[in-house]
Amino acid sequence: MPNNSSDREETNMTSRASHKQRGSRFEVELRDWFRSRQYDSERLARAGKDDEGDVSVKGFLGFIGIIEAKAPGAGNKIDLSGWAKEARTEANNYTKARGLDQGAVLPAIAIKARGKSLADTYLVFRLGDLFDE
Repeated sequence: MPNNSSDREETNMTSRASHKQRGSRFEVELRDWFRSRQYDSERLARAGKDDEGDVSVKGFLGFIGIIEAKAPGAGNKIDLSGWAKEARTEANNYTKARGLDQGAVLPAIAIKARGKSLADTYLVFRLGDLFDE
C-alpha cells in the first residue's frame, strides 16, 4: 500500500499557502476600502508575538482602529472570543510600540463574508473596548 503522508503534507502546505494568500488579499482590500473613503489606513507588518494587528485606520469611530482581518474558508469556524482576544493583544502591542494611550486605540475584527462584496464584511468589536471597560 503506498504511503500518502507526503501527499497529505503537500496538500496541507498548499492549503496553508492559499489561506495566507486569501488573508493577505483581504488585508489589502480593507486598507484600500478605508483609503477610498478618505481614512488614513495602513497594512501593518507581521511581527510574530509582537504583532500589532493587520490594518490600522486613523479616525475610526474617533479612535485609531486596529483591525484583525479574518477571511475564513468554507470549512473554518468563526471564533469571535479567540479573535477578540487576539485583536486586543495586538492593539495593546500597537499602543506600547508607539507610546500611545490605551484609550486612543479600538481593537476590531473584520470578517469577510464568503462570496460577498467587501461592503458585506462584518465588523465586530467588544462593547467594553468601545466604552472603556
